[in-house]
Amino acid sequence: MRANVRAYSQISKESGVIAADPHRVILMLMKGLLDSVATAKGCIQRKDFEGKAIAINKAINIVAGLQDGINMDVYPEIGNNFYQLYDYVIRRLSEADSSGTQLDEVYQLISPLKEAWANISESDKQEAEELRAKMSTPEAKHGE
Repeated sequence: MRANVRAYSQISKESGVIAADPHRVILMLMKGLLDSVATAKGCIQRKDFEGKAIAINKAINIVAGLQDGINMDVYPEIGNNFYQLYDYVIRRLSEADSSGTQLDEVYQLISPLKEAWANISESDKQEAEELRAKMSTPEAKHGE
């Protein structure tokens, strides 16, 4: 989660938005990722290869923050699926060439996730927060 907060802090400094909860942090990270991918795509079109590199590097850092924040203890299979997805996204970002097709693919993979995340109900957010709190107790950490 610390990596998420660090990555979010960079976005926060640029946008002036402060997140109040983990759900909002992840949503902001996903938005920042999509913004960085769009910026990189625009840089390719303008033949601004330095700008493309900066935007892709920022996107990779955001994905790494999302990946670092995955809690494998709660739902390991789901966590592993997200870990693998983020690993794939990092590879595709690293492979982005002047066609931009890799960036389009990343955008198409992450955009529906961001939309789904944005549409999580308040009751589901509360349930997740309660589960997160329960998992952070000393008893849960030691399997008691």
